[in-house]
Amino acid sequence: MAEVSTYRNYIGGEWRESSGGLFEVKSPADGSLVYRAQRSTVGDMRDAIAAARGAFETTEWRDDPNTRTQALFKFSAAVHDRHEDLAHLLTRESGKPYPVSRGEALRLSETTSYFAGLTRWIFGRSQVPQPNSISLIMREPIGVVGIIVPWNAPLALLARALAPALAAGNAVVVKPASYTAGSTVELAKILEGIPEIPRGIVNIVTGPGDPVGAELARHHDVDMISFTGDTSTGREIMRLAAENLKKVSLELGGKSPTIVFADANFDRAIRGALNAASFYNAGQICIAGTRVLVEASIHDAFVDRIKDMVPKMKVGPGWEKGVEVGPVISESQLEKVSGYIEQGKREAVLVAGGHRLTDGALAKGYFIAPTVFDQMRPDARIAQEEIFGPVMGITTFQDLDEAIRLANNTVYGLVAAVWTRDINKAMKIATRVRAGSVWVNTFGKMFQSTEMGGFKQSGLGRQYGLEGLFEYTELKHVNIQIEK
Repeated sequence: MAEVSTYRNYIGGEWRESSGGLFEVKSPADGSLVYRAQRSTVGDMRDAIAAARGAFETTEWRDDPNTRTQALFKFSAAVHDRHEDLAHLLTRESGKPYPVSRGEALRLSETTSYFAGLTRWIFGRSQVPQPNSISLIMREPIGVVGIIVPWNAPLALLARALAPALAAGNAVVVKPASYTAGSTVELAKILEGIPEIPRGIVNIVTGPGDPVGAELARHHDVDMISFTGDTSTGREIMRLAAENLKKVSLELGGKSPTIVFADANFDRAIRGALNAASFYNAGQICIAGTRVLVEASIHDAFVDRIKDMVPKMKVGPGWEKGVEVGPVISESQLEKVSGYIEQGKREAVLVAGGHRLTDGALAKGYFIAPTVFDQMRPDARIAQEEIFGPVMGITTFQDLDEAIRLANNTVYGLVAAVWTRDINKAMKIATRVRAGSVWVNTFGKMFQSTEMGGFKQSGLGRQYGLEGLFEYTELKHVNIQIEK
C-alpha cells in the first residue's frame, strides 16, 4: 500500500504543522484515504497574514513587474510539467473524471501564463487639469489578498484569483477547500522552487472555513477577499469583510438557463444542453445550465432524445477509462442532492435517473444517476434553488418573450446560453437576459482574455481579462504643481 501523504501549511516560505492536529481526506469514489492535512487554527491564519503583510511591505515584489513576469512564467511552465501528477491527485480527492482534472490543471498553467504577460501592462494615465498642474492616475497593488478556494474546480478557480493578484504585485493567503486541499498545497511545492518569489508572498493554510476562513475574511490586515462559492457563504464573507471595509470579489451561485429554439441545429443543441448541465463534474459547477428552456414545438423530440442519451452515460470513479460522470463530493452533498431529487419527483415528471447508484463497487462512493425532470414549473424549488448535483430540469416556452421571462425568473444571473440559427433572436436573448456571460450555439467558452462574472445574486466583480487584473489594484491620484 502506498504511503499516505501528510500536507503541512506553507507560511512565510516555511512548512509548518498546526497545533490543531490533522484531518483526513477520503475519496468520494471509494472511501479510500487519500491524504491528511492540517486542521489549522486562528493562530495559524494570523501567522500567514503577518507573513504576507511583512513580505508585501519589505520586499521589492510590489515594485518590480519584470521579476513578477519571470516568476509567473516559471510557475506556469512548472505546473505544465507537473499537470498529470496534479490531475491524478485531483481525481483521487474529488472523484471527477481524469480528463476533466487534466484540463483543469492545464488551465491553471494557461491562466498563469496569460497574466504573466499582462504584468507589465498595468498602466495609469496622466492629464493636465489646469495650468501648471499635472495629474497622474496610478494603479497600485491592493496589499494582502485572501483567496478562499472552492472544492468543485480548485485548480482552475484558484488560478483566476492567484495569477492576477500576484501579477498586480500583491501578497496572498490561500485557504483551500478541505475536500481538495492536497492539490492546492502541491502548488506551494512548485512556488517554493521559484527564487523570484520572495518568502511570504504566497501562503497556504488548510482547515475548516470556521474559524480559519472566517479569520481571513475578518482580519484587519487583509485588504481584499476573493471568494468563489455558494451565495449564502458569500453573504457571510461580505459581513465579515465589512468590519474593515475590505474589498470583496465574489463569484457565487447560479441557476443558468439553456434556451433551445425550434430553429436550432437539433443535434448540436442536444449535445450542448447535456454539456451545459455539467454531468461531467456531477453537476457541481456554478455555471451549470440546469434549467433547459425548450420551445414547445420541439419539446417531445427533445425529451425523447435526452431520455435515450442520459441513461447511457458511464458513471464511476474518475480514474476509470471512459467514465463520464463521477461522484458528488461528500455524503452530505449526496443527502442534499437526493433531497432535491425527491422534491423534484413531487414537482415535475422524472424522465431519467432519480436515484443513488449502489451496484458493485459504486456502493463505496457517492454516486447519483444523471437525473432529468420534465414539465418543471418555473416556480418549483428545483427550478429556483442551486442543487449542485447531476440534475437537469426541462420547461417549455411558446415565444421569445416568454423565453426571456423564464430565463430571468431567478435571483441568479451568472451565465446563459441560447441555441438558434436566427441572429436576431440570439441578440435579443444576449441583451435582455440578466447574466454576466451569454453563449450563442455553444456553452462554457471561457477565455483568459475575456471577463466573466455574475449579475444579481451571482456575485460581485469580474474574473479574467484586463478587468480581472484590475480587480486586484487600487487607483491613486497624484497631483504635481509646477513652479513658474
